[in-house]
Amino acid sequence: MKKYWLIFLSIFMVVFCYAYVRFFGNEYVYHYHMYFKSIDVSELSVAPEAGSEDHIEVLDYHVKDNTLYVKVRGLEPGKGYVEYKTGEETGGLFVFYVHGNGVVTFEDYFGDFTGSFLVRTCVLIYLALLIFHLIRKYKKLVHENMYQYKCILLVGLITFFGGEFLLLLLRMINMPATGLVGLLGDFMDSLKNFALLTFPVIVIVSIFIVCSNIKLMIKEGRTWRNMLGAILGFVLCVAALVPNGIGEFFQRTTIIDVHKWTGTGRFIGMFIEYACGAVVVYFECILIGSIFMGIKAARHIPAFDKDYILILGCQIRKDGTLTKLLQSRADRAIEFSKMQETQTGKQVTFIPSGGQGADEVISEAQAIANYLKETGIPESRILLEDKSKNTYENLRNSVDLISNTSENAPKNIAFSTTNYHVFRAGLLASEQGQKIEGIGSRTKSYFWINAFVREFVATLVCEVKTHLVMFGVLTLIDLAVVLMTYLSNAVLS
Repeated sequence: MKKYWLIFLSIFMVVFCYAYVRFFGNEYVYHYHMYFKSIDVSELSVAPEAGSEDHIEVLDYHVKDNTLYVKVRGLEPGKGYVEYKTGEETGGLFVFYVHGNGVVTFEDYFGDFTGSFLVRTCVLIYLALLIFHLIRKYKKLVHENMYQYKCILLVGLITFFGGEFLLLLLRMINMPATGLVGLLGDFMDSLKNFALLTFPVIVIVSIFIVCSNIKLMIKEGRTWRNMLGAILGFVLCVAALVPNGIGEFFQRTTIIDVHKWTGTGRFIGMFIEYACGAVVVYFECILIGSIFMGIKAARHIPAFDKDYILILGCQIRKDGTLTKLLQSRADRAIEFSKMQETQTGKQVTFIPSGGQGADEVISEAQAIANYLKETGIPESRILLEDKSKNTYENLRNSVDLISNTSENAPKNIAFSTTNYHVFRAGLLASEQGQKIEGIGSRTKSYFWINAFVREFVATLVCEVKTHLVMFGVLTLIDLAVVLMTYLSNAVLS
């Protein structure tokens, strides 16, 4: 039962809000700010327009602080108009809908109603509890195994719903209630606003990334791979402006007519605009989750109970010695070994992992083993895995080697790799059913940023099915909001 408490809570809130609206919704008080310096109340009249008396009646009206308060009651289902006059030439109409259950809504069929403030309050409370639940779930998941894509999704969802909570709270404080259509519209509009609000941050970060990429190209050479960070920064800058930019484009183009209030073109444009906002914000949240988990994994220190530590290989020099990048991985493994021995007295067995490439004189594993011996690690504590060609095989072959070497021995395993690579390596281990903790070696900041972008893109590609499912969910939500708005504004009017 505890597992589904959010579902039960949502059902309770819906039933409670419906009961409240059903009981009190037959009457509605509309606040209309009259933009006049002074109002002669003796000249003010408010009454149903001719032909609307069967649907709506005015119970009371008065003026306070230049605001006209009109209280109406629904009589029969249908559309009713209430006319106000402040003189012979000044006046206007208010539109009300009386539903079959007697509930009165203002302006739209799903417009504002008595109890809309309660509905918005319940939504905010539910969002707050949902965020609390996601944080608890995230903490539990990280405790079990941080190397899961679910962790990225949870951080992204916490970021998204946290932003939604703040934006809806601000709109609730600063703007009048607008009913169900307005509530859903606020939700979708907040996606566009979220993307727009992140634009200044993205610009600043992109400038920093471009500077680091320039330094990288000076050090490593000008290749498209060394420009990935700058490319991602540019894409994010453009993407943050796309949702609002599309709205502005539709306002000025003749491709579709978005100016007719009840026209189909307006709702097609709305669907495209909302869909772009949802996709952009989704990827921004995934990026935030990836950065957060990448840093957390890189800074993580495994428990000091390890029997083996894998050293994941990468390119070696032409003379068979280690590059600085690979040497830092080996040094980090040695450092962890010393920390564990100091803390618990337990020694680890090193497993250098990596096959021999076509342009390499020896295998990466052998090159790492040679370096370990030079630093004083005895050969008896080194176990070579020299067949793997990538990270996935590094992990799989090393675990198989451990199993074949010591079938009944304990198998607490860690791995050492470069900081930007820790999370994805752990993710690959989790996909193989292995619970292996990683430790990250440092690398230069200008290299780390670009390398992290490669890891981010690789993780996105690996989880393409997850993203397609999320796109489908977002599209259905977008379609439901637009369809409800269409029914309220066009069909049911």
